[in-house]
Amino acid sequence: MPIWVWVVMGGVGVVLVLMMVLLVVIGGATSAIASDLHYQCDSAVGPDPSQTVTPSRATTAARPTAKRAPAGGTTSTPTTNPYAELTIAPDDTHASEWDRACATAMKYAPRQDPALLYVNGGIGVECARQLALAQLTTSGAGNGSGSRAGATEFTRSVIYQASAAQTTGRCATTEAAVAQPSVGDGAGQPSVPARRACGQLGEASVVVLPNTIAAQAACGQRVDPVAVSPGDLVFWNFRNNAPTQVGIAVSDTRLVTTDAATGDVIELTIPSTNDVRVKRVLGSGM
Repeated sequence: MPIWVWVVMGGVGVVLVLMMVLLVVIGGATSAIASDLHYQCDSAVGPDPSQTVTPSRATTAARPTAKRAPAGGTTSTPTTNPYAELTIAPDDTHASEWDRACATAMKYAPRQDPALLYVNGGIGVECARQLALAQLTTSGAGNGSGSRAGATEFTRSVIYQASAAQTTGRCATTEAAVAQPSVGDGAGQPSVPARRACGQLGEASVVVLPNTIAAQAACGQRVDPVAVSPGDLVFWNFRNNAPTQVGIAVSDTRLVTTDAATGDVIELTIPSTNDVRVKRVLGSGM
């Protein structure tokens, strides 16, 4: 066989090998992107109903014993969500309602890093715990607003006050109802720190959560259940790709929320079902 034939065959072989390697690399990258998108969706709108086992980038590590943040003592801020421009065509029959709910949430949800594995601490965290527990003794009359409205108003108020304490150094705990954030943008309130998006962790400004439970669920940074801390938001009982219940953790096993029937503030054990999602909106420090 002429030498040129061997050369051609060798060249073709090299090209085939390179193409196979390229396909493997592209396939791996595509799989990683798909896995990350699924995690982002799961963190924002809850578990995918089509899957019997909820995937998670959280681990099953033992509960941390030290209240520690990453190096520098501050929590990292989620970066811009790369899926914010994700769109699904109205006539796409392959997209589920969960996929569509995710595409909507990605437009405002912060990008999620792997679930946090350290417990939180600081004056804001302790203030949130005190504020939540203080409401247990003042809610006997109920607020009559129903479970969803009552719970979201409760979480908005506590987180607003607790995040302000991180800047002022004072936790305004009283026996009266926890103050609600005003509707305005904070203008004319020089004593109150600047406001910030609910999805970003930090210490320099107050947190104003959205006024719906579904929007609140997209806020903050996901926390592994082993690291749940006072002040973390706990969402559970997902229906139609949104949680129907939310509470504020007051320990690693207990939370405070509102009663579905009466609107009273009550204390419960943090659920252990696989549709529980924990989010952290209070930064550590002070």
